[in-house]
Amino acid sequence: MSSPEGRRPRAGDPEPKPWPDTMRLTRFLAFCGLASRRSAMALVEGGRVQIAGEVVRDPGYRVNLADDDVRLDGDRIKPPREWVYYAFHKPRGVVVTANDELGREGITPFVRHLPERVFPVGRLDQNSEGLLLLTNDGEMANRLLHPRYGIEKVYQVSVTPRPKGHQLAKIAAGVQIGAREMSAPVEVRIRRVRAGGAVLRMTLREGKKREVRRICRAVGLRVNRLRRFEFASIRLGNIPPGKIRPLTDEEVAALREATRMGR
Repeated sequence: MSSPEGRRPRAGDPEPKPWPDTMRLTRFLAFCGLASRRSAMALVEGGRVQIAGEVVRDPGYRVNLADDDVRLDGDRIKPPREWVYYAFHKPRGVVVTANDELGREGITPFVRHLPERVFPVGRLDQNSEGLLLLTNDGEMANRLLHPRYGIEKVYQVSVTPRPKGHQLAKIAAGVQIGAREMSAPVEVRIRRVRAGGAVLRMTLREGKKREVRRICRAVGLRVNRLRRFEFASIRLGNIPPGKIRPLTDEEVAALREATRMGR
């Protein structure tokens, strides 16, 4: 945990000014721990944000932090008391959302005990499992997800049939995964072989929706199990499914370095 300035205050430090007087609405929502800046855009455009009782759909609206009454779905929004960062082992079968229109289990039961409201950094689909970062630091989340920073995400993927050399070569070079969409190059290798299949280690540096599954399908492989065990420098380790642990100061510092925050 750290102050909005990015580190714990020390005795004798001058009183910091934790945020500017005004900021864009999407940045404000991210700053308050509601979502990454990209997801905040959808909240605004969906008409879920009110300022002084009026719905505001302009993402560029300048919020006056001292005076404006900003609400999401009627609930007052305030900046967090401190930034928090967690590693969560998302179980298979859980969707990465608080409210699911189909009634599927979301992450709310797992995070409701945390001292600050948090949101997930990116996604893991319902049938995937493994490491999910949680935070209320919208700027950090935005940078972790932006392709500019090349943040690595590492997956263990059980596939059938056993991949051949040309299939792995295609994955490594990038394949067409949509009508007008290509995957970026992927680091891929076989970790072990199984009867009729194999377990792959795949390292991606972008975050398109369901990308690992779409890449495998494009080369004729079926994904039977998908588990993310590393995101940036953070490893899943021995966190049991459904459990959360706070990141250490060293881990947070590594994330700040990887995303070039504070420079």
